[in-house]
Amino acid sequence: MKDMIETIKTLSNNIGVLYVEDNLGLSKNVETLLLRVFKSVYIANDGEEGYNQFLKNRPKIVITDINMPGMNGFEMVKKIKEAEPDCKIIILSAYDEKSHLHTAINLGVFSYLNKPAKAPELISTLHDAVLSIHKEDNSRIFLTQLQNIFNYQNNIVIMMRKNKFVLVNQRFNEFFGVENIDEFYEKYSDINKLLLEHKEFLHTTPSSTWINTAIQNQGKLYHTKMQNSKGEKRHLILKLRNIPEKEGHYILSFDDVTELNLMSLFDSNAARDDESAKDKMAILTLLQVVKDNSSEVKIHNFYKGLTIVNPAVITEINEGKFTLKTVNTQLKIVQITRFMTITSEIFPKDVLCKSVKSIDSDNQIIVIDDVSFLSRSAADRKYTRLEPDADHGCALYFKNIKFPGESTVVDISEVSAKLKTNALPAGIEIGIKIKVVISLKLKGRLITLSTLGSVYRIEENKRDYNIVVLYELSQNNLNDIKAYLSNRQIELIREFKSIDVNSQPTNNYSI
Repeated sequence: MKDMIETIKTLSNNIGVLYVEDNLGLSKNVETLLLRVFKSVYIANDGEEGYNQFLKNRPKIVITDINMPGMNGFEMVKKIKEAEPDCKIIILSAYDEKSHLHTAINLGVFSYLNKPAKAPELISTLHDAVLSIHKEDNSRIFLTQLQNIFNYQNNIVIMMRKNKFVLVNQRFNEFFGVENIDEFYEKYSDINKLLLEHKEFLHTTPSSTWINTAIQNQGKLYHTKMQNSKGEKRHLILKLRNIPEKEGHYILSFDDVTELNLMSLFDSNAARDDESAKDKMAILTLLQVVKDNSSEVKIHNFYKGLTIVNPAVITEINEGKFTLKTVNTQLKIVQITRFMTITSEIFPKDVLCKSVKSIDSDNQIIVIDDVSFLSRSAADRKYTRLEPDADHGCALYFKNIKFPGESTVVDISEVSAKLKTNALPAGIEIGIKIKVVISLKLKGRLITLSTLGSVYRIEENKRDYNIVVLYELSQNNLNDIKAYLSNRQIELIREFKSIDVNSQPTNNYSI
């Protein structure tokens, strides 16, 4: 008994005991015994007082008589069990009737002792109750920790039964932006389509669903791609294993490895599409910030190399599209070039508008439905680069032999020229030196640029080639090209102003 008392003292720091007895003499004796082993002891003289004491102090053990005035012991125990099912109830009764025993069992009483109970018998029962409470507390803590690990680990964890998700962790809910599994199934009715197609990744095919493939190859690691609630395409490693004790039950674990940037190694085209979609979401988010702060963006465009920049305001962002209101000059150039970029102080890079959905000249608006970030900024252009007038000449030489066929200038600057030729001699490659001779008319007089240049880029078209050549001009040639470019800008401004776009269908003009 001494050992039991020591064990109770050691384990009962947070365990209170309520003793309910209407016999004051007996109550005092038992209270004295209880205070020897418990720090928190509460006394009540009837069922109603006992229930109130329980609600106030929440003891984990209740010792009670049955027959008491007012609310009897069983009535009190029923109410206590409704409030706290895990409470350990010990009945002390002078009546050894079967009906009382059956009632006690039905109420989930921990122990039933005859009254008056002997001290060793009561201590032994209290010892068992304390051990039971301690074991349950440890189990509860352990299960809580397992639940926390299950819910808050980085992996998505799913328990599946017969091709249906039945239990998921918190990471799953966060990934798909749902509160629970029911809400998930409202958003995603067909889980066979959950894994997106990507070369060498697991996904549903005409011959098998991704789930069946994984079940047939349990334990195998699969690359998968899924889209989260933010619209991001994520790269996850899937492993499926069965639950031996439960036929048709499986555990799926998805480990997110997107940050390793491996998807392009498997399918570069799909990865580019994913990156473009990611760019679009980021751009639309930034545009919303611009709109919410009543700020402007700038539209950049080029007419034959002539830079045209105008401010614009964002009037609407909806369903992956956004609407810009700008000046007629920009509407005109977009209609001509079918091209534009936009900039803002909050953009990390300039934004290329890859698809101009429509132009409404009457309301001065442009609707854009496809965008991406540019690797280079419109502001990076250090030198003015313009398309020359049609009345120019061009000849290219390699090893003192003139290129066969016709050559023309696509655009020209102080340091480079983009040249078109319909024949490319053998041996022309990036880094090769070629001679460039260009004749231009400047205010009625002919100027000729003659220099060696280095091939910087070669673009092969269906019928011809574009060659970008870098060069360093002599001082006389440099002065001539600067004068030409300055004069050419004035000509292009006049030319642009004279263009009549009203002869074209401009209202709701689709591009």
